[in-house]
Amino acid sequence: MEFVFESLRADWQAFLSFSPRLIYAIVLLWIFWIAGSIVGKLIGRVLRRGERFRANLGFLQRLATWVLRFAGVLMALGVMGFKGVAASLLATGGVVAIVLGFAFKEIGENLLAGIFLAFSRPFELGDLIKTGNLTGTVKAIDIRSVHIRTADACDVFVPNAQIFRQELYNYTRDGLRRPDFTIGVAYHDEPEQVIALLERATRGVADVLAEPQAIVSIQSFATSYVEYRVFFWMDTHHSTRNITALTNDVMVSCWRELREAGMTFSTDVTTALDICSVPAFSIEGFQPET
Repeated sequence: MEFVFESLRADWQAFLSFSPRLIYAIVLLWIFWIAGSIVGKLIGRVLRRGERFRANLGFLQRLATWVLRFAGVLMALGVMGFKGVAASLLATGGVVAIVLGFAFKEIGENLLAGIFLAFSRPFELGDLIKTGNLTGTVKAIDIRSVHIRTADACDVFVPNAQIFRQELYNYTRDGLRRPDFTIGVAYHDEPEQVIALLERATRGVADVLAEPQAIVSIQSFATSYVEYRVFFWMDTHHSTRNITALTNDVMVSCWRELREAGMTFSTDVTTALDICSVPAFSIEGFQPET
């Protein structure tokens, strides 16, 4: 019985001698735990002021929070004298990460690609992009995939690794777009006059930028008409209309200008030409044989 009391007394003394380290470790862990939350919120407030990292705001907040908390756990273990446990935890975490990397290769690729996209920022929310054969507007950016909404209202979630590996076209990064269309005008209409009319009609439409200037070029000489191509610029960030509506307005303006000038035009001007028949004639004094 005396042996039991001696053992309890020794354990109690050991606990009392160890308790300062334990209390210090708990306080340290609590400080890092709270600091992780505070730093995450501060990062959120700072990133909300700009557009660059707003799409990945939640991911960056969680990353900063849990990095600090994990550092607090390792420091608490070191204070309590469990440095070997902390080192083993780091080593085990590395091994687990390697194993999971091989087991879930695609998930790992998407995660790393999401981190790279978060910092490189090749596109923002609302940008019109093209990746592979898919074109649409960016609706959300996550650490695993990018939510893209196509023109036919289809929601597509593209893995980050796919976007990271393929060519990426961003049509609205600076807001400038250059729509174009073609129109056929008959050969008997002077090309210089056609070009001047089309340029004047295009530049007179609201939301068409004065700089860069709208231009018209001869695309080709087709069999029955001359094909002209109209180029103009718009700023999607400040335009009151989308690219389709503005293109329609420009095409209508060009149609009116050419019609008022009396020019023959259509996609195939042969359909707009008048075909005149040879008038009937007779020869006087000619008598048909009977």
